[in-house]
Amino acid sequence: MPLFAYRCRSCGEVFQTLVMSGETPVCKACESADLEQQLSLIAAPAKGGDEAPMAGRCEAAEAGMCCGGACGMAA
Repeated sequence: MPLFAYRCRSCGEVFQTLVMSGETPVCKACESADLEQQLSLIAAPAKGGDEAPMAGRCEAAEAGMCCGGACGMAA
């Protein structure tokens, strides 16, 4: 069951939801199925047990394509 981030084209709500095979997600706020899947970024684990340095600001958010906070970075 993968976790996906969506933005509702009807009301603008951004949310994450688990989507099982064959399911069509709907907006949690307005129940519209007119959704745009957002880019979800996954952080690579640091090598050698060290913490990975923060890459900075979210490039997707700066380009107006917010991932809904899935990347863990500020817009």
